[in-house]
Amino acid sequence: MNKINKASDMIETFLTNKYSAEEYKIKLKQIKSDNIQYEALLDHKDDKLDRDGHIFKNYEVAKKIFASWLTDDVKPMDILLALRNLQVVGISLKEGEDDPQVIFESINSTGVALTNSDLIRNFLLMSDHDQDRLFEDYWVPIESFLRRENDNNQIDLFFRQFVVMKLNSTVTERKVYQKFVDIFKGNNYDHESALKEIKHYDKIYAAFLYPEESDYSDEIKNYLLDLREIKQTTCYPFLMHIFADYHADVIDEATLTKVLHMIDVYLIRRSICNVPTNSLNGLFAYLYSRVFRVKKNKDIYYEVINKYLSIQTGKDAIPSDEDLEHSLFYAKIYQNLPLCRLIMLDIENGDTKEKIVTDNLTIEHIMPQTMSKAWRKNITEGEHDTFVHTLGNLSVTGYNSEMSNKSFAEKKKILADNSKVVILNEDVIDKDTWTVNDIKNRSRRLAKILLDKYRLTKVVDSDIKFEDVDKISVIKPDEATGRKPISFTLQDADYPVKSFKEIPVKLLNLLDQDDPEKLNDLIGLTWKNNFDEPNSNNSVVICRKDNIRPEMEWNYSEVRDGIYVMAGGAAWKIMHVIKQLLDAYGIEDSEFAISVRKK
Repeated sequence: MNKINKASDMIETFLTNKYSAEEYKIKLKQIKSDNIQYEALLDHKDDKLDRDGHIFKNYEVAKKIFASWLTDDVKPMDILLALRNLQVVGISLKEGEDDPQVIFESINSTGVALTNSDLIRNFLLMSDHDQDRLFEDYWVPIESFLRRENDNNQIDLFFRQFVVMKLNSTVTERKVYQKFVDIFKGNNYDHESALKEIKHYDKIYAAFLYPEESDYSDEIKNYLLDLREIKQTTCYPFLMHIFADYHADVIDEATLTKVLHMIDVYLIRRSICNVPTNSLNGLFAYLYSRVFRVKKNKDIYYEVINKYLSIQTGKDAIPSDEDLEHSLFYAKIYQNLPLCRLIMLDIENGDTKEKIVTDNLTIEHIMPQTMSKAWRKNITEGEHDTFVHTLGNLSVTGYNSEMSNKSFAEKKKILADNSKVVILNEDVIDKDTWTVNDIKNRSRRLAKILLDKYRLTKVVDSDIKFEDVDKISVIKPDEATGRKPISFTLQDADYPVKSFKEIPVKLLNLLDQDDPEKLNDLIGLTWKNNFDEPNSNNSVVICRKDNIRPEMEWNYSEVRDGIYVMAGGAAWKIMHVIKQLLDAYGIEDSEFAISVRKK
C-alpha cells in the first residue's frame, strides 16, 4: 500500500503544484482552447472530455505505451523514477537584446520540423507583450474558422494560399514561412495588423472550404460547392482577392456572382476536356495583378476578367464548344467521379430552385461494366470499351448495388419504379433494349443540355487593355523600334503577343482561317524595304523552306504545311512584312494596330 501511495504522490508531483494557488496548480500550461480539456482529464470529468480532441488522443497513446512497458515486466516505480530524470530547460532572455523568435527557430532546427502555421503563429505572438490578447482575439478564431475534427491541415493550406495571394506569384511549400516574413517586413506590419488581415482572409477562405456554413447567397454557395466538389483549389488565391473586393464594396454581389460563375464554368469545361492542370497555379497566382494592373479596369470588373481568360491560348485557353461537345460524347467521364457526379446533377437539377436530394446517390452504368451473355448479344467488346464510361451510358441512382449487372429490362424497371431522376432517364425507360446507338443519341441530348449550362459569352472589346499602352500604326514602322509589344488588334479583336516576331505568324494564321486558298497564291511574295519599291536582295516574305537560304533560316517561321513567313529581324522590318500581309489580304491599315508598353 505504501508503494501505491508513493507512486500516486510522485504522479501528482509530475502534474501539479499541490500547495500552489489554484491559478498555478497545474504545471503544464496549455493554450486556452486545450486547457479546458486538460483540466477535465486531470479531474476525471469524463462527461466533459472531447474524445476526438488531441488532448484525449495523446492521453490514450501514453496509456498504451505505459501498458506495453508493464506487459514487458517493467516495474511502475522504474517508469516513474525514469520520468524524474527528465529535465525542462529554461532560457532567460534579455529584453531589447535577445530575439525569442530567432532563438526558437535555432533550437527547433534540430528537432521535429514545425508546420508553417506553427512558425507563423510563433513569429507573430512569441515576442509580443500583448501575446494573450492577440492569441484570444485573433489566433483562436483563425484556427476555429478552418479546423474540423481536430485537423489543422487546412490552416497550413490557407497560409500557402494567403502568401500566393499577397505576392501574386507561386510559392513552394518549403518557402511559405520565409515569404510570409518577407511580406511582414516589407509592408511594415505590426503583429496585430498582420493578424487582423490574416483573420479577414481566413474567414473568406473558410467559405471556400465550407460554403454551406457561410452567409453568401445560395447561388454563390453553389458555385463554391462546385469548385470544392471537383477539387479545383488553384483558383483560391485569385478568389480571395475577388471576395476581399466584394467586402470592401469595390464590387457588388451581382458582379461577384458573375465572376464566380465564369471561373466555375471555365474550370468545369477544362475538367471535362481533361486539360492538364499544371499551368493553373501560375495562371491564378498572377491573374488578379495582371487584369487590374490598369487601375481603371476595376470600373469594368467582370468584363476585364472575362476578356483576359477569353484571349488565353494553349493550356490556359477556354476549351471551345467543339472540344467540349467532343469530350462529352467520347470522354470516359466516369473515371473522374467528382466531376461525373457534378455534371449529372447539373443535368437533372438544371436551374430550378428545388434540387434532388443527393445523399446516397451513386453513379450507375446502364450498360454494365462487366457484360453478361445477354448484354453481348447487342454490344461488341470494342463498343463496350469505348462507351461504357461515357456520359450517354451513365445515370444516378440510390440503387446501384441492386442494379449492378442486371439485364436492361430489370434495370429499367428499377429506374422507373424507384428513381426520382427524370431528365437523365427520360430516354432510358422508354427503350426495350439498350444499344450503342442509344448511348450515342443520349450523349448528344445530354451534351446539348451541358453546352447550354456551361456556355460562356466572351467579351470582345479592343478598348480593354491590361497594361498602359501606346498604339502604333503599321504605316509608321520606325515607331516600333525599342518598344515592347503587348498585343495586336485586328478588326476590333485583340491577340496577345510577347514579341514582334510572333505577330506575322499569328496574323497570317488568322487571315488564313478566313481564306485558306490565299496562302498558296502568296508563295513567292517579295519583301519591300519601303512601301513602294522592291528590296534589291529579292528576299521573300512567304515561301517554301527550300527557298530559304541557310544563313537566313533564323529569319523565318512556319505558318503551316511547309509554308514559311518572314518574321525575324528588326522591329521596323517586321512592320513592313505586316503591312504587305495586310495589303495582300485586303485589310485596311485602320483595321490593324499594335499595342506597345508605355515608355
